[in-house]
Amino acid sequence: MLFMGEEWGSRVPFPFFCDFEGGLADAVRKGRREEYAWAYARYGAGVPDPLDPDTFKSAVLDWEQQDAPEGRERLALIRRLLAVRREEIVPRLAGAAFGDAKAADSGLLTAHWRMGDGATLRLTANLSATNIVRPAEATGRSIWGGEPAQILPPWSVFWRIES
Repeated sequence: MLFMGEEWGSRVPFPFFCDFEGGLADAVRKGRREEYAWAYARYGAGVPDPLDPDTFKSAVLDWEQQDAPEGRERLALIRRLLAVRREEIVPRLAGAAFGDAKAADSGLLTAHWRMGDGATLRLTANLSATNIVRPAEATGRSIWGGEPAQILPPWSVFWRIES
């Protein structure tokens, strides 16, 4: 799921806003104060009121950000990720099922899914700030992240499809 502007890395906040009136407006304000009591305790009046027109106005995107070098780079990454999903994952989704996942204290995450066409989708990720020794090599074709080295660098992700 991508929120507004996230595809190019927008830093504009996206607060919840609405234009309810009467009892429904009162119920929304009351419900948010209860649900986010910790935020109101910490930030008080700094928590945006969802019914204030200024809250809505604060959520307007700066469309020029997508044309900045960082925005273009991020948008290209998102487009490549969506292309991999469209070409490699979506055609195999019908009948797919989760297989298994393991998270180690080191930050190593491995998971796999049995896809509808019988292939296995495998994830290997280093979700830590330090290097991790790669687990036993998975077979199959890399679809994201390339071929992992013996040492997985910090914050790296590798996806493979095994037929």
